[in-house]
Amino acid sequence: MQNKLILWRASNPIFFICCYILIGFLAYQSTKQYWPILDQITLLLIVFVSYLLLCIAHAFKYKANCIRLLPTLMLLIWGATVAQYHSSNSFLSEMVSAQWVIETRAYFTSKLDHAFANPESNAFAKSLLFGIKTEMSYTLKTAYQQLGILHIIAISGMHLDILFKLLEKCTRWLPNTIWARWTKLITLLLLVWSYTLIAHAGPSVVRASLFFSSILIGRFFHQNLFSLNTISIGIMLVLLYNSQIISGIGLQLSYAAVLGIHFFYKPLLQLVPMDNRLLHLAWNNLAISIAAQLTTLPIVLYYFHTSSSLSIIGNFLFVPLSSILLYGLLVLMVLPKIAFVQEIIAKGIGWYIQTMNKSIGQLFQFFQMEDRQYDIGIAGLIYYYFCLFVGLYWLLNRHPKSILLLLFGTCVYSIIKLFSL
Repeated sequence: MQNKLILWRASNPIFFICCYILIGFLAYQSTKQYWPILDQITLLLIVFVSYLLLCIAHAFKYKANCIRLLPTLMLLIWGATVAQYHSSNSFLSEMVSAQWVIETRAYFTSKLDHAFANPESNAFAKSLLFGIKTEMSYTLKTAYQQLGILHIIAISGMHLDILFKLLEKCTRWLPNTIWARWTKLITLLLLVWSYTLIAHAGPSVVRASLFFSSILIGRFFHQNLFSLNTISIGIMLVLLYNSQIISGIGLQLSYAAVLGIHFFYKPLLQLVPMDNRLLHLAWNNLAISIAAQLTTLPIVLYYFHTSSSLSIIGNFLFVPLSSILLYGLLVLMVLPKIAFVQEIIAKGIGWYIQTMNKSIGQLFQFFQMEDRQYDIGIAGLIYYYFCLFVGLYWLLNRHPKSILLLLFGTCVYSIIKLFSL
């Protein structure tokens, strides 16, 4: 068991680096009134001096055990330094408001205006493709929110995943030469980030763009792909560019969903093995939905004090349907202006949108129930994640230590709640 933990730690170095920096960042955020306010030159000097100390520690790490703690301490200081260095500027705000981005966004929205005469279909298509939700009806948005599928109309990893797969299929014809591989890498990165800017660069789409950019660069250099290192690279880039965005609810939910899928998707899938392809596909989609809900639920309860009891059913039914719709809308966007062809495709997509939204409205009305209010607090949030990952540890290893850990955590949480009353 100890060897497995050592191997896992050695396989995910960026994850631990990111965790230490994030702890330093959060420590500064919660205690910044006690820290001295330093200018940017002093902060950069601290980083430079600490880097020199790390080099010295690396040279003597086998001679003194106490020096081995120095890298961890330096990473915590870097996290606090990053938090103080950044101002509260809007993430990618200058690029989003660039003239070419505005003109490109206007071109595609006008194309949707010509394609869909029905206001409901038009508003929904704009929301699904570009995150423009101002034209959607309040009733429909409420139905999506109550069913826990609001992320469908908020640009997220699902949108980038579909775009990413389509772009990869379009570039498979390129030969496997160095110039072709460089052309593919640069083209895909430009297209992914152009779509991010056109979609107003919200936290969730920025997270997804960083994730897919890491995958592309990792594949180019023949490195490990989907791992904690890839996820951690995205968090580190966000912290280094603008640390203020890490406090955004959208980014927290986005990364929580990705971590949930990374940790819990395969164990859940293996719990119920199925030979039937159709049942396996259905369970696969349900396992992804459950995995994402497991890690996003406490954040939703912490901020909003309520959660939809139908979110798993809603995601299971309507995420695949919305993925098909997104494919159709992307095809419509890239097609040349051939009136007859565009008219047929637009009518089919319009009917699909109206049917899906009508089904969502009817499902919401049929299962409508009053959600209970919860106030879990920061202690409850930490306790939930502690129990969740202790459960994962037991699921993977079936070790009796997990029961002792769970009892210990429950006792600590009970004492905290007892003295906080």
